[in-house]
Amino acid sequence: MKLLKAVKKLNFPVLRRSKPQLALQIGQRFIRLLTASNDQNSSFPPQEVLFEDADEIKKVSALKDLVSKYRLQGKGVITCIPATDGILKLYKYPSTISQKDLENAISWIIKREIAQIKEDAVYDYFILRGDKLLSVALVMARAESVNKLADLIRSVGLTPEIIDYEILAIVNYGIYHTLPIPFSILYIDYDYSILTTYSISNLGYSVIHWSYWDYIKNKNEDLLESFFAEVRNLIIINDMHNIYVAGVALSDEDFVENLLENLPVLGVLDAGKSPPSFFIPYILSIRER
Repeated sequence: MKLLKAVKKLNFPVLRRSKPQLALQIGQRFIRLLTASNDQNSSFPPQEVLFEDADEIKKVSALKDLVSKYRLQGKGVITCIPATDGILKLYKYPSTISQKDLENAISWIIKREIAQIKEDAVYDYFILRGDKLLSVALVMARAESVNKLADLIRSVGLTPEIIDYEILAIVNYGIYHTLPIPFSILYIDYDYSILTTYSISNLGYSVIHWSYWDYIKNKNEDLLESFFAEVRNLIIINDMHNIYVAGVALSDEDFVENLLENLPVLGVLDAGKSPPSFFIPYILSIRER
């Protein structure tokens, strides 16, 4: 992921052809498909299909319908695995460490982490270089999750060319749009939210298991306050600054007004010309190799 300098994609076999034309995000309750092509003849409006349940058969059927409707058979796709299907760990070393010692250290932490996982996993890493510290961020994901996503994409006639990680897509937005560093992004989706923070030598995140889906069903104010309380605690504990918000919840004006009144948010992040729910597909669609 060139936006993070040394960031690479997960170790997933891909075909290195032209830049993928489609960005696809699949969650528990949705499918989002966004064209990344400048060719007006092959573009189409952002497509979002919502599901009350997590029925995979329904998702495959809905995606097949979109592929057929917009004649997308054989197109390359860039996608990402959810934050809940992977993990990112950060390891810090003195900035004066030699390249050989760094390579040995990275090899050791990869072997150690993989040995502790009782199932097949894929992994990749990238390096953040500060003045005094050098940080190695190791991303790991269950091979089953990656393969399942790739198989689903193939089953509808598309080609999985790049598989990213949701956390990195969020951070890449801030880097691509040159947000002041350090920055933090609160990304809100239907089933969970993610609070990330990025600096030259650090990258951290917390997954908040709060359901915006449940909130919009009953508008329970206690449920909303519990969300604000958890986010405030994370901001204080992690000493976060320059906080921005993004995601599906931005389409709800009342929610946004409440959020701005209760959290120290500097501003909201758009998804280009797409609806707020397409925040992740948007940054995937402009992602560099």
